[in-house]
Amino acid sequence: MPVLFTRAHLERWALLSQIAGAIAVVVSVVYLGLQIADNNKLLRSQGHYNALSLAQRPLEMMVDNESLAGVVARCDADPHAVSATEWGRCSNYYFMQFNAWEYMYYQHRTDSIPRQLWAGADAYFKQLVATQPGYGRFWTEFRSAFDEPFRGYADVEFRRAAGPAAVGGP
Repeated sequence: MPVLFTRAHLERWALLSQIAGAIAVVVSVVYLGLQIADNNKLLRSQGHYNALSLAQRPLEMMVDNESLAGVVARCDADPHAVSATEWGRCSNYYFMQFNAWEYMYYQHRTDSIPRQLWAGADAYFKQLVATQPGYGRFWTEFRSAFDEPFRGYADVEFRRAAGPAAVGGP
């Protein structure tokens, strides 16, 4: 009767099992890498969706509510000429706008939204800062509601929009 389990046979089987184990580990690591890449894509997609939702909500409110649109238009043009009640409504509207800008700012810093989305959104908000006085009044009164580094970023944009005559922060 032949001997099935000689030392050479056992060593060969041990070597084959080590090779099979190493291959299994490599396959598992590759599979895990693919899953992580897919999850990163899903997270970026969710970040993109969240950013759009936050940014679009105030715009939807303006389309749906003619009264609010009128109040915000007055605040945009001359924020010191509106009543306290109107300014309260505008402040809430501006707060949502700044929350969207802040969210996109932080998502951009972590590469959680596409660069193109950030570039467009940032340019849009900078344009509002530069052309709508209501945003300036809001920032002066409510900038403490935002923390660094976004606060510093927005401060720079307000100074830039004010031009060379602007000295110091709001």
